[in-house]
Amino acid sequence: MILISVTTAVLIGATIVVFSRMRKAARATGLEGLASRADTQRYLAENWSLVEQTARETGMSDEEIARVRANVLGTR
Repeated sequence: MILISVTTAVLIGATIVVFSRMRKAARATGLEGLASRADTQRYLAENWSLVEQTARETGMSDEEIARVRANVLGTR
């Protein structure tokens, strides 16, 4: 019975260590994993027809879409 308890405690401890290292590694990447604002804007501009279609399907008004278009495409 003691052997089972010790084994269980070791497995739980090892699991905690593994998950804490995974979380630490995920946090350590910082901003490197995020796309830059310019890359995001370029992607939206290249795919504007799909962006606009999705916006309409989700209920955005024409005025809201026009504001987004002006911000993304740089037209004011």
